Amino acid sequence: MEEEQSPTDHEAFLRLFARFEGNLRAYVASLLPTREGVDDVMQESSVVLWRKFSDFDQTGADSDFLGWAFMISRYEVLKYRRRRATDRLQFSEEVFELLASDAEQTCANKLERQLALHECLKELEPKQLAIVKAVYEDGAPIKEVAAQIGRSPTGLYKALARIRERLANCVRTRLDASAEGLS
Repeated sequence: MEEEQSPTDHEAFLRLFARFEGNLRAYVASLLPTREGVDDVMQESSVVLWRKFSDFDQTGADSDFLGWAFMISRYEVLKYRRRRATDRLQFSEEVFELLASDAEQTCANKLERQLALHECLKELEPKQLAIVKAVYEDGAPIKEVAAQIGRSPTGLYKALARIRERLANCVRTRLDASAEGLS
């Protein structure tokens, strides 16, 4: 008989799954030759993840969930491929493994970039951070933000370009330092 999950487990699963569902869907899509089947594999993967969540070690980082979910989804893709073995369009095992490895690395890199960006945002001056939040987080129109801070829209676009450049350099520097630390 399956172990009953507590409401806290339900919440933890839903939080993690909602956070990483896009990454997981992209991973599954990268392993299939067409978009057909992505929803089926996602549905099966979700069910298996839910059933096995009590086996998942929740003491690790949230990103551990993604690796665990990738592993389960990979098996679900393989099961889907076996059921569809008569289809003409199938990846060879070598191509499948290359795609899986590449997709996992891409998602890991995305998470690393997001963490670096989060840290770099902390280094912005309060006025710069307010502009970034107004435009990108709140989605306010440029003209509106420009009027609120007493700048022209053109001036605000230029300021945003400088802020984006500063953030891009900061992220690059952090990623390079992280890569050097791993070498």
